[in-house]
Amino acid sequence: MPDPRVVTQEVEVVTREILGNVPQWMSVSFYFLVAISLVIAGVGFARRVAQHNRGRRQESSRFNPLGFLVATCAYLATHRQLLRDRQAGIAHVLTFYGFLILFIGTCIVFLEHQTPLHFFYGWFYLIASLIIDLGGVAFLVGLTMFVVRRRRESRLMREQSVSWMLWLLLAIGVTGFLLEGLRIRYDADRIYLAVREFRFYNISPEFEIWSPVGYAIAWTFTKLGLESSDLAGGLHRFMWGTHALLCIAFFALLPWRFFSHMFYSAASWATRRERPVGQLSLPVLNENPPGVKVWADFSPLDLLQTDACTTCGRCNEVCPANEAGKPLHPREVVLGIRSAMDAPANGNGQTKLLFDFVPDEALWSCTTCGGCNHVCPVGIDVYDKIVDLRRGRVESGFVPDAAAQVFNSTFEEFNPFGSKNADRIAWASGLDVPFADEGEEVELLYWVGCAGSFDPDGRSVSRSMIRILNHLDINYRVLGKRECCTGDPARRMGEEGLFQELAGANIERLKTHGIRRVLTHCPHCFNTFKNEYPALGADFEVEHHSQFLARMIEDGRLKLPHETGETVTFHDPCYLGRGNGETEAPRKVLHSISTGKTVEMPRYGKDSFCCGAGGGSMWLDLKGDTRVESIRVKEATETGAKTVATGCPFCKGMLEAGKQSIDDQSIKIKDLAELVAEAEGLS
Repeated sequence: MPDPRVVTQEVEVVTREILGNVPQWMSVSFYFLVAISLVIAGVGFARRVAQHNRGRRQESSRFNPLGFLVATCAYLATHRQLLRDRQAGIAHVLTFYGFLILFIGTCIVFLEHQTPLHFFYGWFYLIASLIIDLGGVAFLVGLTMFVVRRRRESRLMREQSVSWMLWLLLAIGVTGFLLEGLRIRYDADRIYLAVREFRFYNISPEFEIWSPVGYAIAWTFTKLGLESSDLAGGLHRFMWGTHALLCIAFFALLPWRFFSHMFYSAASWATRRERPVGQLSLPVLNENPPGVKVWADFSPLDLLQTDACTTCGRCNEVCPANEAGKPLHPREVVLGIRSAMDAPANGNGQTKLLFDFVPDEALWSCTTCGGCNHVCPVGIDVYDKIVDLRRGRVESGFVPDAAAQVFNSTFEEFNPFGSKNADRIAWASGLDVPFADEGEEVELLYWVGCAGSFDPDGRSVSRSMIRILNHLDINYRVLGKRECCTGDPARRMGEEGLFQELAGANIERLKTHGIRRVLTHCPHCFNTFKNEYPALGADFEVEHHSQFLARMIEDGRLKLPHETGETVTFHDPCYLGRGNGETEAPRKVLHSISTGKTVEMPRYGKDSFCCGAGGGSMWLDLKGDTRVESIRVKEATETGAKTVATGCPFCKGMLEAGKQSIDDQSIKIKDLAELVAEAEGLS
């Protein structure tokens, strides 16, 4: 049986000669240089991974090689997170799959040329040629979209290195097609020199039309007068060498910043922490001081994530502090940590402090809304790193005066508002509130929280909830003066020790009552009980009041005879919607209350915009170009709604403050509990 790769003048075999017209010295040199470039790439990646592994903080390992492989493949195959930004996602899909097809095509050619396997002919050759051409087109279209986007979109960084990398990839794609066209043009003369049957626009062999782009380029060369076999052969060799050198450069540059994200981003997504957005990691205080001061204080996963950053700017785009003109750009926080890794040590050989790269003003501007984590296409825990940096500043004694006051008040009076703990039950005046006796077994605990106890806007929510619970004849209790802060504000502001002290005391107190079910109207308390206390030994079933009210309505226990006909919109609290995925229960309640129109703001559900209160921002009150709450109230009013409903006392207070920035003061800010109490005739 003849070798299928041999093409004669008498018989037209559907294939091509691998590396035809390429001198042996060029092919040998190519393989040699590729090997060197891969070694360079391997050394570069090994050094960077070794740097990641210098991270001191250890986390419980969940690494599973098979699971990692499956997760990586799923992430790359679906592009689910990347497609949240449709235009960028489509560009990435085209580039990625185009590159993958071209890479597989290159591997096929290598196997055909360097192994005894002979399969690159016949129908396989034709189909493979078509697919490879289409992959090349997708690759170039995707890259072109990226180049255009980087010129047009302000959120994208204008790094010169990124531009050079994109142009290098474009050059590889363009030279690849030119090389294909020149090969087809040269083969037409070389292989069919005696026959000279130039069918299909004077290009032969005609089956090469299955490489439509290369075929069109070959036809163009013919129309331009390139009919000399020697000239075509010389141009083909030149283009082969150019394309080869560009590919070698690509291999060698793989560990470099822009290219390396192809590997680090997939690894970051596959090994990301599987936990709710609102849940922070739990430092072990008796092992290491909480927080980070130098880059090596982070965990290896945290350091890997900084290299995974694609600098896309999605985190900046959704950051409420950034939109309000405050000095926080989440992307720059991640890049600052990465810069610290790359920075040389001080003159005394010590690693530079992270705060030389991430300014304090940025750290304390964060509302911990979790929007950056939610939209990151590669799974970077951005706000977790900000909290870790805050912990480092607290440990070093560098905190804003307002933060110090919150810590002192929480430590001395068990609340962050600066109020006396003796006033914790003042909100209950005139109501029949069943307070729990010491040691009493409690079936259901209604956790009022600090905002519900001390903040005027929060007190109204607490009173409405008591009326509803009493109306439903629910067997519940309230701790009263023995209730204290869950520690959420202190934790988000970096005082981890105070948080764990408060959490431990609360957990033990609840255990003395045998409590298994906790009801809270504050999403911050809800998140803390649900996601953070279990790591410290808690075992409570936790329900947010929106879930409780929706369940009561569904069971028919709340009739709601006094429905409102006003247009209503709902503001999703960050720690309820995005932090814990609860977006449906509040809307079920609203739909039951309102006979009017229920409208959505442009940003809602898990993509909701923050009110500006979280992460201690309610007390820190760092100024920007505008106020976060004002932005949100303006969005609400533009819907035409007469009532803005929410499910968080902090949100309610901030939105009330935001009303001062608009002309129409008639819009009402109401909690779900207040609306239900009104509809049930309990006000």
